[in-house]
Amino acid sequence: MSKVIGGIFTIIGFIMLAVVTMLYMNSSAYLEYNDPAKHLSFFETGYGPSAVITFLLLSIGLTFLFVSKEPRIN
Repeated sequence: MSKVIGGIFTIIGFIMLAVVTMLYMNSSAYLEYNDPAKHLSFFETGYGPSAVITFLLLSIGLTFLFVSKEPRIN
């Protein structure tokens, strides 16, 4: 059961990583054409906490997926 939970966490983590990355690439922290005085940092845009949660979920999922051992049922 732990491999299933690890797989679910990994899939959700990868989806969240893709979404957070795309949102960050369209924010004022990354785009160059905005006024330099209006540039925000990664955490000021609000994507920092969601990125931390994403990496935490992804690391827990990958750890569960690769470290856990399932008993063989014959």
